[in-house]
Amino acid sequence: MAKLKIYRCYRKILDKLRAFFGYLSSSKRIDLSFLAALLSGHFMRLSMSSSYRSFAARRAEKAARRAAEKKSAAARRRARRKPRKPRAAPRKKPRHAPTLSSNPSRRLDAFLVAATLVALMLVTSSYFRRTTQAYVHDPTPFVSIFVSPQYWAMFGGIAYTLVREFEGQHPGFRIAMAEPEDSDVVFFDDSEFAFLVESGALASLAPYVYTESEGDQLAVPLVAFADIFIYNIDILQRAGNDRPPGTRAEFLAASRSVAALAADAQEEIFPFALGLCETDSLGVRRDFHPWVWAAGAETHSGFAQDGSPTLTTATANAINFFAEMSREGLIAPGTFETTGQERLEQFADGRIAMLAASTRDILFMRNSPSGINFDITSIPAVALGRNRMALSGIYAGISSSSEQSDEAWAFIVFMAGRSHLLSAALGAVPGSFFVGFPGRHVEEDPLFSKAWELFDAADIVEFDSSDFSEKEAARAIWERLVQALDAR
Repeated sequence: MAKLKIYRCYRKILDKLRAFFGYLSSSKRIDLSFLAALLSGHFMRLSMSSSYRSFAARRAEKAARRAAEKKSAAARRRARRKPRKPRAAPRKKPRHAPTLSSNPSRRLDAFLVAATLVALMLVTSSYFRRTTQAYVHDPTPFVSIFVSPQYWAMFGGIAYTLVREFEGQHPGFRIAMAEPEDSDVVFFDDSEFAFLVESGALASLAPYVYTESEGDQLAVPLVAFADIFIYNIDILQRAGNDRPPGTRAEFLAASRSVAALAADAQEEIFPFALGLCETDSLGVRRDFHPWVWAAGAETHSGFAQDGSPTLTTATANAINFFAEMSREGLIAPGTFETTGQERLEQFADGRIAMLAASTRDILFMRNSPSGINFDITSIPAVALGRNRMALSGIYAGISSSSEQSDEAWAFIVFMAGRSHLLSAALGAVPGSFFVGFPGRHVEEDPLFSKAWELFDAADIVEFDSSDFSEKEAARAIWERLVQALDAR
């Protein structure tokens, strides 16, 4: 009964303290009442546990045994004494209530209550001390740097790791996501570069970067990818090709052998594919330009007075070459209705034998569920010789609508310094626009090492994806391809 009363009193004290702490901590978002609940549960479990009950029973039994021994000893002493005259009955003293010290169970309960109150007093004093210090030394509020959603979409899991590292190095900053128009830092690739420049969405980096060129630098390149040619090893070997094509003539012969294999085996296999869907802004740059560059030429030589691009002879020859392949049924159907990503998925499913791609796509092919057996080489050129290829990339720029460009630049500088980590996470080759040696992920992976050798042995084309005139030229080439392939 005494234990129940102590427990009820103890619970009331904790409930009062819990409510008081909850009231105090509501403005600081610190749930100190949770700590009080933990203390309550801990000491309640201790006082009501079986080990405690066993301990109290043993102490009571021991005390009773000692009392019985004392009583029997006193009886023996009285028996040995001589009888005395009877005395008057002594006046009875009033019985006092037992003290807590006479009962080990009550003594332990009192100790638990005292320990709980002391612990709560320590927590309370610590909380008030921290609260007082917070009001006296109120830290500067966090500065939120808003980045576009492409940051997480492009970099995946490493994006969160880098955010935590940046915030750890810059305690006053926090990285948050916002729509591109509301962002401080915009992340994008070549497919969006020209549009962002034309729409004025990017701020000049002139206050932070010195360039010798006349135009302002609008973005910092973070990761670079090289153009490559991928092929299905099993399909080419089944079609009688013991090595990948090195020239257009060899590519045309290999395509015809694959078409013959598909016809004989009655399989839905296509020698080659183009992904030039109108909504794929990178289609012409990815699937057509590398063939012209591999021939040692440029796609256009400038613009006429009416603004239309002057396409080169090499561009016209490449268009005619694909038109001939289309007439022979060597190109998968749906050229102008299929995106590059859809073509990659078809290749990963074993439905396409050869495809122009980027080192950016190696990890996607390697991780495909079908486990396709593929390899890479350079884009087939007109003739054997030193190849030419361009680089595509991922960039970061400051939004023209940002009101905290210095803070945005701080995050861009941090990301540029982690370019090697981004390259390793994405399997990027060469990894950087200004790299002179391969990264560790390239050295440790045979396929990445081969991609590096292709890059190192080629001449790099200077293609400016931020130039809006290049987008106009790509549009003109796309229209010529539509006419030549009789797609519409």
